[in-house]
Parts: sequence; structure tokens; C-alpha cells
Amino acid sequence: MTTIEPLERLRERTIVGMGDAAALDHIATLIDASGDAGFAKGADRAIFLLDELAKRDLDAVNGATSEYFRANAWALKEEVAGEKGSWAWEHPEREHQLLALSRAATHPGFPELSTVRRCQILTNRGNHLNTAGRFIDAVESWDQAIAIIPRFAMAQANRGYGLKHYGGLLEDDRDRAFLLASAHGGFVDATTTGAVYDAEYPASLSRRFASEAEAMERYVDLARVRAMQDENPDSLGKSEAERRYRRWCLDLRLFLNPLNDIGGSADAANDGLVLPAILERFDERPGAFTPPPIIGFFNQMKQEYASARFMLFEGLRDTGLHFSDRRVSLFDTLDYPMHSLATERVRTAYRIAYSLLDKIAYLVDHYWKLGKQPDRINFRNVWMVEGKARLHHGFENRPNWPLRGLFWLSKDLFDDRLKHTTGPDARELHDIRNALEHKFLQVHEGWAAAFQSSPPNSDGLGISIDSDLLEAKAIRVMKIARVALIQVVMAIGVEERKIRADDGEALVGVMSLATLDDGRKRRDPKWP
Repeated sequence: MTTIEPLERLRERTIVGMGDAAALDHIATLIDASGDAGFAKGADRAIFLLDELAKRDLDAVNGATSEYFRANAWALKEEVAGEKGSWAWEHPEREHQLLALSRAATHPGFPELSTVRRCQILTNRGNHLNTAGRFIDAVESWDQAIAIIPRFAMAQANRGYGLKHYGGLLEDDRDRAFLLASAHGGFVDATTTGAVYDAEYPASLSRRFASEAEAMERYVDLARVRAMQDENPDSLGKSEAERRYRRWCLDLRLFLNPLNDIGGSADAANDGLVLPAILERFDERPGAFTPPPIIGFFNQMKQEYASARFMLFEGLRDTGLHFSDRRVSLFDTLDYPMHSLATERVRTAYRIAYSLLDKIAYLVDHYWKLGKQPDRINFRNVWMVEGKARLHHGFENRPNWPLRGLFWLSKDLFDDRLKHTTGPDARELHDIRNALEHKFLQVHEGWAAAFQSSPPNSDGLGISIDSDLLEAKAIRVMKIARVALIQVVMAIGVEERKIRADDGEALVGVMSLATLDDGRKRRDPKWP
């Protein structure tokens, strides 16, 4: 009997007649055995069996577990195909893994899984996000795992590597030092007594993590960096209202500041993100004595983001009746409708944040000179050949990690022509935005859902949604916009550094720019 014959028999087994738990055990065994033998047919069979299992009415725990196993099956397909760690921008196996892990992490059964299983899901998701270039989202996923088991070794160590490379993209030495100090802490926690490993790992892995920590200790004055982080503990603002707002932004990681990705210190409580120095040829805008227009465009996007963020904060916090809502006659439609300035602030914040993604697409088209049709550009399709579901040749294998991450971030959204997504709620986010812009988004009081015998509907005029879900999705879209703004800056920085390296002998003129004084942001009361 050959070694493949037992695997063939295992592969041929059906799950018909098996209970849900037994079926999942069989699928897990098939994936593990096929992985040990590099047996590609085993991965295909596991995915088929998971599809069959999905047709059942699985309980919450088994439903979440099945998504985790689906990700493992696709990981096996990736490894057997020799695609693991591939730089290719388009990577179907990675798409399937990210989608499955995201579904598992947001599944109703996720909180009921064991702590180790939850950490495995979140850590693996972070690893795939980081490989794809979505390092900001990866750090958040690793942090979620660490919040469950503080010394979960693989989350701590992978977070360390992610922050190390993230820091390498920053132009500010101080910010880079802060990220490296945080990365160092992860490597230390992954190797000290009490570190939790979810499987048998070789001792060489722990030694490698310790070596990374030692290298950082040699090149970074960690004691000085940590002292700098504690210099301004109370600098969140002058008023209690401002401090509440900035603390809310810090807790949700909504500041346009890389330091907000490593914690909620006062150092991160600002939108310090700016474009890198932009090189422009003298013949690009002959006779122009103003900065490249891209700078003004990014200024406007930052302002829109910051304003939408505050609108969202106000919309979530306001509970009283605003005077502007008085004397506005509306009918009670008997389905607990929500009509108020606070609700409109949430709706408006959602619309602005989503629209920023399409503006970033215009920025990508302009900066990378793609020549796309302006009236057809959106964040989902800017990466593709015009009118085709095929990656633009300008991006194929392009060595720009944050730009590739921006492309992969776009996969969290939905487009009618580009069906595959990595976000389990992509269609939902799209439908909410479409209803807000063009149709009827009927918002109902969230608390009332438990008392309704059937969900309300808008009879084809749009969609109905409860206020709790709208607020959660508004925060989600705001976080997507925040990541996109940071990553496009990082991506332009990579390109500008490459231009300088390639044209090291070129004559360069310098135009220094001052920051716009806060006093000039006031509306002049002398003008109407």
C-alpha cells in the first residue's frame, strides 16, 4: 500500500449521516493529513465538504469553526501551489483565506469559541492582512488577539514584525522610534516565561524572536523613547468636551497618525499625517509658483475626514432634542422611525467617509498616471484595466507594499463588475451607501428591534436599518477611510524615495511650505 492510499480513502469519505461536530472533525483531519503530505486533492475535497456542510443549519460555534477550517483548506491550496508568500497582487487563495477568517472573526459564534481558537483566527487574519500590505488592519487584528490572551506568542511576534516594517515607511524619526519600541515589546512578550504557544513550535522560532528584540535594543535607545512617550500625559485638549472627543478618537483609532495604531497616548491625539515631499519637473506646470495641486487635494480630503469624524462623534453622543429639530412636522410611521439632527450627522459622516475612498481613487489615478476615464473611477475599479476585471499593468508585481495594501483594502468593498471581495459585509456597506445617496435609508430605533414581530421594510424604495447597525457601519467606513488615507501617503512616500534614488544627480529646487495656522480656519465674521 502506498502512503497516498490512506489519504485517498480519507478523501473519499462522505459526511452524509455524520453529525455536524463529527463532520468538522473529519474535515479537520483531512486538512491536517493532506498538509503533512502536500496532498492538493485533500484541500479541494475539504472545501467541497465545507460547502456541503454550509447547507445545514449549523449552530453558532460550528458555523464559526467551519470558516476557520475553510481558511486552513485554502492555506493548504496556496502552499501546495507554491504560492505561499507570493508578491503577486492578485492572489485568489489569499482572498479566500481573508474572507473566511473575517467571516469567522465576525461570526455570532466567535465569542463562544475557546480563547486559543479565537486568537488563532485573529492572528492568522492579521498575518494575511500584513502579507497583502494592509499592515494597519493587521496590527488591529493582532491586538484583538492579544486582548484575549496577552502573551499569545504568535500574535505578539507577528505584531512585532508588522510594526517593524510599518515603522520603516515613516519619515519622522520620532514616530518610527515609537513603533519600533512597541515592536520590541512584542518580541519580548513572545519569548519570556508565560508566553502562550498554540502548537508545538521549534525552539529556533523563539530564539529568532529573541534575536529581533536584541537587535532593536542595540539600535534604538528604548529607555529614552519610552520616556518621550510619557512626556505629555494630559495634552488631550483645553476643555472637557475636547478631551472626551479626542479620547473617543484614540480609543477607536481614528486619528490620522501612525502612533494611534500602537495605543491611546496623547502623542497620537492629532492628525499629523501629511504627504511626503513631492518632486515635480520644472516643465510639468510651466510658470507655476504654487505647490503641486495634489497637496491641496489631500488637504481637502483630510479636512473632510476630520469633519465627518466629529459629526459621527456628535451623532453618536447627542441624546437631547436640538433646537433645529423643533417645528419640523413629520408623521409617525409606526415603525419607530429616527429623524433628528443626531441621526443626520451619522448618515452624513457615513456618506463623506465612503466618498473619500473614491477621491483617493482619483488621487491614485492622477499620481500614478493611469489615464482612467474620470467619470468611471471608484476605489474598487481604479486598479483595473478600463472596463475589464483585470489588474492594470502598471501595478503588476509593483514593489510598493503600502500601495498593494491599498489595492487589497479596496477588496473589502463591493462593485457590480468585480464580484470577489474580502469583506464579509462588503455588499451591505455598498447598499447602505447607495440608499443614502440615491434612495431611501429608513432608520429605526435600535432598541425597538426586539419588540417587532417582523423587520420593517421600505417597499422597494430603499432599505431599512436599525440605528445600532447604522452606527456600527458608520464607524467601520470611517476606519476604512482612515486606513486608506494613511496608506496612500505611505505609498506615495515609497515612490518619491525611489524617484530620488534613481535621479540622485538631478538638480532639485525646494519650495518650503508652512502649516496653515489654526486662526485662519475661523470664518471671518465681517463677511456674510
